[in-house]
Amino acid sequence: MSDFLKPASIVALVGLIIMTPSIQDFLSEETSRFVEDSESSHDGLPTEWDNKQVLCVYFPVEQAHEEYSQGVTMIDEDGVELGVNIDLNRTGACVGGFEGFSRGLDFMMNSTRLAGGALSVGYDVGQWGPFVHTIGGLNADKLTGDFNGAYWSLDHNGVASMVGIGDLVLSEGDVISWSIGTW
Repeated sequence: MSDFLKPASIVALVGLIIMTPSIQDFLSEETSRFVEDSESSHDGLPTEWDNKQVLCVYFPVEQAHEEYSQGVTMIDEDGVELGVNIDLNRTGACVGGFEGFSRGLDFMMNSTRLAGGALSVGYDVGQWGPFVHTIGGLNADKLTGDFNGAYWSLDHNGVASMVGIGDLVLSEGDVISWSIGTW
């Protein structure tokens, strides 16, 4: 058996050396699949989502979502996982590639359904409209730590939204994201 292993190992090593440029090209293609523009709200998202509507949910590292704890998982508009971007230094999921949504709440509810329940949304409707308290099983009201309280914070194109999700008007290419804020 050992007489066979030595030649097989040499063949495998030579094959790996020959394939190294192809492997490097493949890895370069994988990393270039994401938008690299720190001025764009699409930074770090799949290039095919550029100028498309996207919803992202970012979980705190201390309460990382069981399914989305190894970076940011990208889920296309047809529910297919496109990959995980580990270079964002965050955990969570983004669902994107959409067009035609104008109402924030409609977009959020439709896009999060594509995660098969992993990004389910809980909200209450009050005098100021829908108030999101839970995303993906993480209820901001139940978080504890070195802070007085927590909430799900809504960003619209990389800036804190001035309106709630129920009043948010979307345009083509908009990115909305949720993350935990504290006070």
